[in-house]
Amino acid sequence: MKVVFHHSSDDAEMHARVVNNVANLLADETVDVEAVAVVVNGGGLGLLVGGTDHRELIESLQERNVLFKQCENTLARSDWEETDLLDGVEIVSSGVGELARLQSEGYAYIKP
Repeated sequence: MKVVFHHSSDDAEMHARVVNNVANLLADETVDVEAVAVVVNGGGLGLLVGGTDHRELIESLQERNVLFKQCENTLARSDWEETDLLDGVEIVSSGVGELARLQSEGYAYIKP
């Protein structure tokens, strides 16, 4: 199974919920997980910047091949630069475009 999580909230509790949901999915031995991506746009950007409280968990998820993808449109409208993002975060031209592309490739869509 391929899964894409969509994160667009600036709420700190939602930041935690998203990464914990990803970790829970990977820990569920009843689910055969082939690939996981997290697409971030809008207010979700704060999850992927260097000062995030979730850095260690994100890095451990990346070690398990979870892809974190940041919307370039959101980044361009923010006060942050690409260099402010955690290592390994992929910039995609648009978050909604990436969500549509991944769903067309068979990814199940989850919005916590």
